[in-house]
Amino acid sequence: MLDALAEAARARLEAFSREHAGSRAELFLSEGRRLTLEYEASTGAFTLNQGGSLLAAARVWQGERSGFATLPVSGPEELSRVLTAAARRMSAGPAVSPLGPPVPDASSPLSFPELSAQRARERAEHLLGTVIPPGRVVQAALFAQSAARTVLVRGDGGLAHGGSSREEAFVRCETSRGAIVDAVASPLGASWPLESLRARLAEGVEALEGPAEAVDVNLPLVLRPAVAVPLVEALLWLLRGDGGASLPALVRAVGKKPFPSVLSVQDDPLHPLGTQQLAIDDEGVPVRALRLIEEGRLLGFLHSVGTAARLGVEPNGRGLRLEGTPPAPGPVNFFVVPRGDALPERYTELVARVETFTTMPRPGMVSLVAGGWEVHAGRRVRRVAPVDLSLPMPETFRTLQGVGMDLTFFPTAGGCGAPTLVFPPLLRG
Repeated sequence: MLDALAEAARARLEAFSREHAGSRAELFLSEGRRLTLEYEASTGAFTLNQGGSLLAAARVWQGERSGFATLPVSGPEELSRVLTAAARRMSAGPAVSPLGPPVPDASSPLSFPELSAQRARERAEHLLGTVIPPGRVVQAALFAQSAARTVLVRGDGGLAHGGSSREEAFVRCETSRGAIVDAVASPLGASWPLESLRARLAEGVEALEGPAEAVDVNLPLVLRPAVAVPLVEALLWLLRGDGGASLPALVRAVGKKPFPSVLSVQDDPLHPLGTQQLAIDDEGVPVRALRLIEEGRLLGFLHSVGTAARLGVEPNGRGLRLEGTPPAPGPVNFFVVPRGDALPERYTELVARVETFTTMPRPGMVSLVAGGWEVHAGRRVRRVAPVDLSLPMPETFRTLQGVGMDLTFFPTAGGCGAPTLVFPPLLRG
């Protein structure tokens, strides 16, 4: 169906251009399929759900006016309806991004990978039998396979095919001090890092069960990846072209060094540990590895065509669409670059994050609850009770003292990757 829509889209765009002199337009067509298995903890059974979608999104420009519309479609005859809806919504101002660079005529459609309920069930049973700590009960688990094909069609005849697939699993385990939620994800058919997930769950349970003492607020903080990654996700917001790039002070810092030398940040579509892969973004711009912070120096932001135009820079292939929305800057595999810095002699090590449903209740502030250990000379000497952390961004990263080698990517944090992060004492007594 998508291939037939793409051919029809070219004809509809030609007709639209004839009918609306001086206008420009594009159609973004997407077909998605999804399969989920929900684990019923009380019975040990799985509930299967499958579904799909076929959407067309239109963007139109005429002078300083622009419009956007997206609608579900069932055939080529409905494409004109989407273009007409976008034209009716045209208004002045930068509500819709400007037309991007010419897209390559990549006329070879990508194949749709098969979603398999049998494979999903086998992988789910293997995961549950492998990663859950002894004596723990899984409170909830969700397993999902998804695949999408896209075609971007421009009024000038440009055509770009895209596609992605993903297989992921989320598990929730209860402890006496709260729940732990963790996940794994990979492109469809790739292996999951189950040993890493098993180790994190086991360490989390150990940190949150048993006698615990109050934390020493005077010790440095060592945040292991599961606790550090919400901070990295907040840093991602600062480095998006529609997030921190709207802050004049941060924009003025490009080319300067607002962070310590131990901090480097990258977004890499081909990172071997990353949770997804992408060749072109949803605006037809090639995706390449981006170094956003280099040893404390701010180099730039993740950009869609629109945010790049507002700052007068080139788009860098991060214009991504959520269902029913225009392209906006987004990451592929965003992470803090690992280093292997030495740890302090004495420190508080936070290894497990208690699930609180949100870690950034308002932009620029990370709030989380985490438990762990007090460590002397590399030895854990006592368990510390979970502590509340409220950390302002980007100020907290300006105090960063060290970065570990243990980079881990987390589907629960927008696919961001974090190694161990070392900070001075940040807790208040």
